[in-house]
Amino acid sequence: MKKYLLALCLIVVSISIQAKPLSVVFEHNPPFQMINDSGFGYGPVYDFAQALVKQAGLSAQFTPKPWARIIEKDAQQPNILILSISKTPQRSSHFIWLTSVYTGQQYVWKLRGGIDPEGKPVQVAIERDSHKMKSIDAYFKPENVLKVLNSTQALNALIKGRVHRFVGTKFAVSGKLNSLGYSLDMLEQLEIFYEGEYASQGLYLALTPGTDPETLHALQRALKQPEIMTLQINLLQALDGQ
Repeated sequence: MKKYLLALCLIVVSISIQAKPLSVVFEHNPPFQMINDSGFGYGPVYDFAQALVKQAGLSAQFTPKPWARIIEKDAQQPNILILSISKTPQRSSHFIWLTSVYTGQQYVWKLRGGIDPEGKPVQVAIERDSHKMKSIDAYFKPENVLKVLNSTQALNALIKGRVHRFVGTKFAVSGKLNSLGYSLDMLEQLEIFYEGEYASQGLYLALTPGTDPETLHALQRALKQPEIMTLQINLLQALDGQ
């Protein structure tokens, strides 16, 4: 009888673990995924993730959060899917990299017609906990780096004249400017920004360590379905083709 009860408990525990819903977290990162005035997500990466989760037959809750909170808190918990996180050598062993959604060359940007300060260092704004922070610290020197809540705020700091530079891909910069009500014409693209040993391999959908194997396998199977493969090809072409 005791053996029967123990086996029954193990089955119940196993079922409860497999049935645990997936939590999908994302920051406001135009134009990949965004948060509207009502607090709901939208955008090409967000839509692709929703289609993928649905195809996998999983129960998932999509929750917008600040990037620092995602990296410092959510990334330490199992059964979390993070939208559009940069894959770098330093991060490679800390996540389960599900699939790529974007690649792009990083550039240094300045205001068109903007004049750099005389006799003073050039300053740059960067999102806190960005994969580029160490590279930017090395390039611009830490005392000249303004760390803000997210990448849109960092770009806005350039527009408002609080800093003199911003680093980002052309498509990402264009999307963020558009969300702020500006066009790409207001900025001037300078040199290519080489990220050195911190170079990103692009943006990925990534799962946190300890995620239920059944959840991982379901998502991996869904990625091989023709409908999802077509959606991903269209997504990559739309984003990388800009």
